[in-house]
Amino acid sequence: MADTVIVQCPNCGAKNRVPASRWDDRGAVCGKCKAHLNTSSLYPDRPVVVTDSTFRHEVLDFQGPVVVEFFAPW
Repeated sequence: MADTVIVQCPNCGAKNRVPASRWDDRGAVCGKCKAHLNTSSLYPDRPVVVTDSTFRHEVLDFQGPVVVEFFAPW
């Protein structure tokens, strides 16, 4: 099971196990409500600006690996 990612359905919130072999599969659907699972949106193709108020959602609650770069203007 190491080659799978848990994807939460944007429609019903159900957690779906997506095999790595189907990661780019545009036909992946939720096992509960059959809504489309957009796996490409899980890992953005650009940096995401995280603030104090979004840190928990964007970093701590993310189901996959996260790379964080901290920056201070001083």
